Amino acid sequence: MSLQNIPKGKHTILVIDHDASEQYKALAKSCDDYSFVHTDSQKQACDLFRHNEIDIVILDNLPENPCIEHLKFFKSTKPSIPVIITTAFGSEELAIEVFRNGAWDYFRKPFAIDKLRASIKTVMELKYSVGGNEPESCSKGLSRAIKYINEHFSSGLRLFEIAHEANMSISCFEKIFKKNMGMTFTLYVNRLRIARAVKLLNKDGLSMSDIAFACGFTNQFHFTRMFKKIVGISPRDYRKSLKK
Repeated sequence: MSLQNIPKGKHTILVIDHDASEQYKALAKSCDDYSFVHTDSQKQACDLFRHNEIDIVILDNLPENPCIEHLKFFKSTKPSIPVIITTAFGSEELAIEVFRNGAWDYFRKPFAIDKLRASIKTVMELKYSVGGNEPESCSKGLSRAIKYINEHFSSGLRLFEIAHEANMSISCFEKIFKKNMGMTFTLYVNRLRIARAVKLLNKDGLSMSDIAFACGFTNQFHFTRMFKKIVGISPRDYRKSLKK
């Protein structure tokens, strides 16, 4: 999977990773409907991304070369292109940060090939389920809605209000949001809320219920359940790990 000109006629996956491992070779072999282009150069990756039709980006994270800034570049340049993060140096904080910045999925190395392949398949099904690009008015409406969500996620957001902000019906908004963001409206909001909770858990003097309400959850039980679902451990255990 050396760097090459982008081939025509196949969906293209851009892999940005210094490690051309057997895992990636096996992944490419199991996804023969796709063309994999592999580079360890960030500059080459950005040039390829700007000037070619890329369907998915797989971006590796390293301590000496964190993925967040590159993830922000990809999502700001072409927001509809899904980015999957891989890393051998992950943490709960990194997982939350990449999702908050628009990553579609997150895998610890060594990753399970079948799970990564399933994630790629889901991306492609979502990407081409609607057929064609949305009109410019839909794109602008979605941008307005996302801006509103990012500014008000800690309050009681309601789906019909967000759809109204986007000037769409609820069903249309849900479909376009999921296609472009790679996740449901509800999951996006919850990830923003949990990202804020992680920061608040670093502060002394705030109870779990204080943090839950400050992040937009209606009760502590819902907050704890969602935190554990996204982060992998309970907020209490997360706070204990910070003290250690």
